[in-house]
Amino acid sequence: MKIERTKNTLRNIVFGFCYRLLNIILPFISRTAILYILGEQYLGLSSLFTSILSFLSLAELGVGGAMVYSMYKPIAENDTTTIRALLNLYRKFYRAIGTVIFVIGLCLTPFLRLLIHESLPQNINIYILYLLYLLNAVLSYWLFAYKSAVLQAFQRNDVESKIAMFITPLSYAVMLGTLFLTRNYYAYIIWLPIFTTITNVIRLIYVDKNFPGLEPEGEISQELRKSIVKKVKALIGTKLNTVVLNAADNIVIAAFFGLTTIAIYGNYYYIMSSIIGFLGIVYSAMTAGLGNSIAMESVEKNYRDFMKFSFMNSWLVGWCTICLICLYQPFMYLWTGKELLFPFYIVIEFGVYFYIYQIRKIPVTYKDAAGIWWEDRFRPYICMVVNLGLNILLAQVIGILGILISTVISLCISIPWENYTIFKYIFHRGSWEYYRKMAYYAVTVFIAGIVTFVACKPWGNNFPALIIRGGICIVIPNLIIILGNFKGEEFHDTKEFLLRILKSRE
Repeated sequence: MKIERTKNTLRNIVFGFCYRLLNIILPFISRTAILYILGEQYLGLSSLFTSILSFLSLAELGVGGAMVYSMYKPIAENDTTTIRALLNLYRKFYRAIGTVIFVIGLCLTPFLRLLIHESLPQNINIYILYLLYLLNAVLSYWLFAYKSAVLQAFQRNDVESKIAMFITPLSYAVMLGTLFLTRNYYAYIIWLPIFTTITNVIRLIYVDKNFPGLEPEGEISQELRKSIVKKVKALIGTKLNTVVLNAADNIVIAAFFGLTTIAIYGNYYYIMSSIIGFLGIVYSAMTAGLGNSIAMESVEKNYRDFMKFSFMNSWLVGWCTICLICLYQPFMYLWTGKELLFPFYIVIEFGVYFYIYQIRKIPVTYKDAAGIWWEDRFRPYICMVVNLGLNILLAQVIGILGILISTVISLCISIPWENYTIFKYIFHRGSWEYYRKMAYYAVTVFIAGIVTFVACKPWGNNFPALIIRGGICIVIPNLIIILGNFKGEEFHDTKEFLLRILKSRE
């Protein structure tokens, strides 16, 4: 079965963007309400518990990615029997994973207080709160989570977005209404597992209705089982590295600096991660289509597409980086106040972190689409050890800046390793042309960033000034990037690609 890659990707992106917009606005309102009703320490607790549970999610060990990838071939061949057997295995895995997370989470409960540097908010029991967060996390695994694999493998992520667009506003309305009426954090949090259950049940109903005949049943072949086990082993390191990269920061900050600093860091990270989430919709929407393309199209076509997407990603990521650096502080000043601002050099480091983290996403998406995790299995362990070790060391030496620098260093180790893997196993060629062009794109972005920052600098921190800065950030960097690249092959391919999409939508 040759799936409609462009159509499905566009559909996933459109609905993904709509959902992501909700998922930025509503948590922003929620964080603001908690900050002004309960105080910044409650935000710190939320960030800490989320990070702890991210570590517990290591029990998943990459099973989801391996299972979804294993469905691409039987879907292309209309092999319903194998798909059903894979879903049966996936269901067993996830029920076991949920149980492991729950048991380990309970065992960690007595040690929570050791992870918090400063005093706790009054009239709060961190153990009750933690158990509510834990219950919410394990319900995602126990309640039909394997059904999401069907939507991902058939490139129907838009369905997940539609379900979330219905449930998310309802959940936040109920939770925020409860918070305003009771001013009680327990009453606010208790709704999390309730709405997680509702979401999973709706997904179950949709998949059973729209994908009939895919009930989990049967056993996969021994050969396929060995292939999945091999991929899961390879993905363990990737999973570990991802969790350490995203979750270790808050735990280290809690241990060395306390809940208030976590709250400040969390506010900055929330803005950056919101943009990462928006861009992630594109990468996620592309993955299944790229997997289909790698399986069915020529190496030359896939390579040309890769270079085109790399240029588009460099442009988008570069522009977002410039916007972050120029708009971060005035926005944070208006949102949280002067007393909850980091120094500007921290903002610069957030921008560097964002750029390096996102610039690698196209190679990573191709690697995931091709399923070449085993060939890359040692990289994440090295990066994880470097990141965690430097995190602890540099946090004590240069504070929050050290937390960000440790992540950037680990990413700089990861990038050439990842690129080597995809050029060797997917494109079967050297990577010099890619590095040369990426370096040129980076220089163009740097020049655009300097010019834009100078243009923004005279404006203050009030709301009208923020709007003016935003307008400058829309016009100047994009104009410079276009002027620097309009003669390139990738720019031409991008223009043709976008025009083709527009015509297909008419």
